[in-house]
Amino acid sequence: MQKTSLVKNIIYKILLNLFNIVIPLLIGTYVYRTLGAHSIGKVQITETIYNYFFIFAVFGVYQYGLREMSRIKHDPVKVNQFFSSMFIINIATSLISFLSYLLFSYVGYRGTAYFPILMMYSINLVCNIFYVEWVNEAIEKYDFITVKTIIIKIIYVVLLFRLVKTTNDYKEYAFLLILTTVLNYVVSFIYVKRKIKLDFSNITIKQHIKPLLIVVVFSNANVLYNQLDRFMLQYISDAAVSYYVMAQQMMGIINTLILSIIQVTIPRLSYLSGSKDEDSYLILLNNISKIYSAFLFPASIGLLVISNASVLIYGGAKFASSGPVLAVFSIYMISVGIESIQSNQIIYVKRKENVLVKLVFICGLLNLLLKVGLLQMKWLSPTTAIVTTTITNFLLLALENIFIRKSLKMNYSLFNFSKIKYLYFSLLFIPISFVIKMFFTRPTIYFFVTIMSCVVVYGAILLFTKDEVLTLIIIRLRRYFSKYSKT
Repeated sequence: MQKTSLVKNIIYKILLNLFNIVIPLLIGTYVYRTLGAHSIGKVQITETIYNYFFIFAVFGVYQYGLREMSRIKHDPVKVNQFFSSMFIINIATSLISFLSYLLFSYVGYRGTAYFPILMMYSINLVCNIFYVEWVNEAIEKYDFITVKTIIIKIIYVVLLFRLVKTTNDYKEYAFLLILTTVLNYVVSFIYVKRKIKLDFSNITIKQHIKPLLIVVVFSNANVLYNQLDRFMLQYISDAAVSYYVMAQQMMGIINTLILSIIQVTIPRLSYLSGSKDEDSYLILLNNISKIYSAFLFPASIGLLVISNASVLIYGGAKFASSGPVLAVFSIYMISVGIESIQSNQIIYVKRKENVLVKLVFICGLLNLLLKVGLLQMKWLSPTTAIVTTTITNFLLLALENIFIRKSLKMNYSLFNFSKIKYLYFSLLFIPISFVIKMFFTRPTIYFFVTIMSCVVVYGAILLFTKDEVLTLIIIRLRRYFSKYSKT
């Protein structure tokens, strides 16, 4: 694979996630203001319950399939046989999860306002059989993923404005979320089947079960982290869940865009690690980490300083309680970003996921105990929930880093000056925001003036210090426009 191919894939991934940012920003305000905290809270609680069963339906096939197919993608016979094995496993886990979900929903929520929405979400578990997007990522078909997702999102937006108009339309909103997922699954499956054939001549099931079980645990760490928060907040109120989820989604919009850099390099890193090209692996890993840090730290600190203004603009005054929650989520985003590099690009790529599972479980169990303690003492709130989750996630990050240095003995650090300097630069946003707030009190004006000021200051620092990440971006842009002008 050529370097230019990786750059092209990153561009497609960023374009896709930019679109995934624009759409929620355009319609998020409409959805939250139209449905309100209690109605949208019903959908989000239902989605939280569904996610627990979805974990077992997917059964780690996405992450495991992506890594393993990336290693064999140049062998068509092995690809067909591996895909067929994963497809059979996916059918079995989807059907078992579907039946278990129906039983749980009927026994636990029959006769409640959640039950009709739970039944709608059961459709996703059946259609999970066709969830093969991991194949497109493994063979690096990011152009198809981008175009497909954009078209389906446009359909979703059109239908949303036609069907969701009052606080009572939360069922219609849930239906559109499900419809979008189903369309994504089916279209991707049709596309993949044109390139990869089902070959049952050498099916291997047993050898994949153990690694899949391990992947299920570490790739679904949010069960003991964010998903746990959402589940336990339902005992406070529907509104408490909506305050938490709103802040989580706003952080997720930014985090998804930045994580594009990591997600798109996992197949390449897996391939290099599998081919024993350790030098190339470390060079790519360090370069990607440096670029990622240059975006992660300013995005996190920037989100921190505009958190209160953001929720007022996004959801209105009735969602003002989400401001402190979003502020903590901005710090949480730093831990998520660094942990994602350590777990996905190092520990998982090096096939040490068994160690990762133990670390995730230890910190997740601690998070569970902290939540139970908060609930018993009546201190549980959206803010305290994410505070304890942030603490345990930083602990997980620290334990992973110790393992990487002591056991893997890798010549790699996320905390050297070439990466951490971007955090120091970004801390200037805090005094800048205080000064701006002295002159601009209206949330909208404060929001835009703060963003523009921080971007200008951060860009000026990078230019003054002749930062290599900025230099690399400028060189790439010059080459692109030079090539474009000649055609």
